[in-house]
Amino acid sequence: MAPFQRKGGGRRLRPVTFLVMAALVALVGSACSKGQSSSTPTHATPPVIKVYVQGFRYHGLPATIQPGYTTFLFSNQESFQITHEMIPIELGDKTAQDVEADGKAKGPASEDDWLHIGGDFGTADTGAHVLEAIYLYPGNYAVACWQQGTQSGGDNGPVHVSIGMIATFKVP
Repeated sequence: MAPFQRKGGGRRLRPVTFLVMAALVALVGSACSKGQSSSTPTHATPPVIKVYVQGFRYHGLPATIQPGYTTFLFSNQESFQITHEMIPIELGDKTAQDVEADGKAKGPASEDDWLHIGGDFGTADTGAHVLEAIYLYPGNYAVACWQQGTQSGGDNGPVHVSIGMIATFKVP
């Protein structure tokens, strides 16, 4: 039997017809997969929120941060040698004033009263930076410091949160 010939002596299927049918199958197949990507999916890069510390205050922290993965870049721009422990905490229905009052009342022990997320951001000496990536769920949050360093280089001052070193943000 000759190639492309039907049994029973019917008409021959021409190579051109075969190629047209193959092209139609490919066209229909690509139309069915419209909207599906055949390449590797891409993932959005988490936003980088640049926060710096100066004068016992956090600067650059927005009031609202979108839920999801977020990267914080903390910089210590104090003019004196001091180490900061920057810890995000979940506030729930509490306020920054509640955290500050707790710091004044209990000192360093007040740190354990608050749920820490993302862990300790680590220390940052003068001019140093700390990078931390965490996943934020909807809620009310703060970044606070419980270190006790002083501008004169001492290490026996009040916990920084008790003198206002706390900044809040909301994740809608």
